[in-house]
Amino acid sequence: MVTMIPWKRIFITTAVALLLASAAFASPAYAATGNQGYAVYRNGVIVAGVDQWHAALMSLPHWNSGSLPVIHARSGSNWVQYGTWPEFTDGKTYQGTYRPKVAPTSAARDDFLYVARRLVDERIPYNLAYQVYYDTGTAGTWVEPAEITSMRCDGVVEYAYEWCGYRVYGNSTYWDVTKAGWLSREHHSGTAVTPRIQAQSYLTKITASLP
Repeated sequence: MVTMIPWKRIFITTAVALLLASAAFASPAYAATGNQGYAVYRNGVIVAGVDQWHAALMSLPHWNSGSLPVIHARSGSNWVQYGTWPEFTDGKTYQGTYRPKVAPTSAARDDFLYVARRLVDERIPYNLAYQVYYDTGTAGTWVEPAEITSMRCDGVVEYAYEWCGYRVYGNSTYWDVTKAGWLSREHHSGTAVTPRIQAQSYLTKITASLP
């Protein structure tokens, strides 16, 4: 069973929320098109002898519709950032386009991107061990982007989806990676969940073709 919760809107100040509410009467809300907000994966990341893949979110409708079609956490000394398609694939084989088990609306996919863009703004460093790492002693009830000190590529997908209430990996108690707590943080670490496990076991594949 997939659990849904309301989108945690603590990113938006009261003033901005009022501005958006008034603007909604004048024009329709923006909605994602094409493959925006979907998760994409490629192979070629070997951890302990197993290919665990690499994950990203589509920031543009199609892989060739602009110079920076993905948002991902790059390994090494890199951080969460926009990326080119060659940077994402790195010469490896594309493994498919995926969505949450509950099919998101185009408006929800735009929400995913709003969250992911906040991660880019924070220039969050890469972390191989944890999907999302933060100080459990100082984080609020919900872990905001500014509180994240490092994260993994599948953490970008997990965080964006689960912030918006779309469950991905985890048991009924600790599935929400955006809810602060030591047990929750540890639940989303190591090889219990990897990009490959995330995609194959906890998301729904849309297509194997290039997005």
